[in-house]
Amino acid sequence: MVLFTGKGGVGKSTVSAATALHHAKQGFRTLLVSSDPAHSTDDTLGIRVGFTPTKVGGPQLPLWAKNLNAESLAAEFFGEMESLMNKSFGSLPGFDGSMLSDLSNFPGMDEAFALEEINRLCLSTDYDVVVFDTAPTGHTLKALSAPDYLNTFLLKILRMKAKIENLKGFFIKKSDTSRLVDLMEDFIARIERLKSLLRNPDFVSINLVSIPTEAGYAECARTVRFMETMKIPIQHIVINQIIPNFGTDVWDTASHNPAVALLNAEFHIQQPNLGKFRTLSSVSRIRIVGMTRLPFEPRADRLSEVSETLWNPKGLRFEVVPSISISETEGKAVLTVPYINDAKWSRDNREYRHSIEGAIADSPVQVPGLPSGEKITRRKSGDRVILSWSVPDSEDESDD
Repeated sequence: MVLFTGKGGVGKSTVSAATALHHAKQGFRTLLVSSDPAHSTDDTLGIRVGFTPTKVGGPQLPLWAKNLNAESLAAEFFGEMESLMNKSFGSLPGFDGSMLSDLSNFPGMDEAFALEEINRLCLSTDYDVVVFDTAPTGHTLKALSAPDYLNTFLLKILRMKAKIENLKGFFIKKSDTSRLVDLMEDFIARIERLKSLLRNPDFVSINLVSIPTEAGYAECARTVRFMETMKIPIQHIVINQIIPNFGTDVWDTASHNPAVALLNAEFHIQQPNLGKFRTLSSVSRIRIVGMTRLPFEPRADRLSEVSETLWNPKGLRFEVVPSISISETEGKAVLTVPYINDAKWSRDNREYRHSIEGAIADSPVQVPGLPSGEKITRRKSGDRVILSWSVPDSEDESDD
């Protein structure tokens, strides 16, 4: 996964779309996902993107895009939670099941559900790379803190349950309460697993997008400090909208050219902020990738130019490994998926299920492209799983 986050309006959607285009052009099955409520992906790609994968480009380009309806995902979860709360504690005088609204309105809670959907995509073989265009920085960061907030709320529920069980004349249905606790523990465990995945640079590249203003730098520095406390590494800081140095021949015309004067003033305003970014990069050991202000609108057909600017030897770096690679001649399928070595497999080795301690079991994932009727064997190789089957010997061709 390649994740981009930053303040609103700094160019996250453009950088994300250009990155997805780059990987798709390399032949990797790529999904561009956005949880930004503004749905900037539609404008950037120049097409209408829905809540299911939408094909982007021609038939030969393995690129899809989708928007995540994070609010809907959160509403569905908290709707079930409120129903279980009412069933478990509704007989208590003065009990108000809508107390969950405080929890659902916790900043970043909807983004936490978007992150869980991203996690699911990363653990499947549907795509080789998922490019995630997040909501503005604050929402994403608060989502990573959701388990702490949920644990506090869960403790309140367990205490309430214990008190009620000691009261005479009140009865709570244990199955409903158990389901309530299971749901919360499941969600907490999944976000914790996602945080673990975000700490693995072999599978995830986390990148900040900013602009060379004082406010842009301050937001970026806060994000770096927060990620350091979470022990989540950041690979790049993309600084967008940099005014290039056009040299003295151009700047000397500022006295009689208002356009050059305006540009020159912005150039000098940016320099101390760029210096702060370089210091931050040096101290935190994060690569900086600069993007100059473009003389065109970076969208639709012109995204290729942005892609080439960002992804080159001096730009962004991330090695993508196909999530599944099948060789019919060798009778072998190699799966490179996070936590694949910890997955539970079916007896015929044709599907697997990720298992998390404290979480409800995931739905099984069927491995695509395996031959029918053949016995499949499985073995581990590092952080990969290799499935094998016998291949009939081809008949020797006689020489003419």
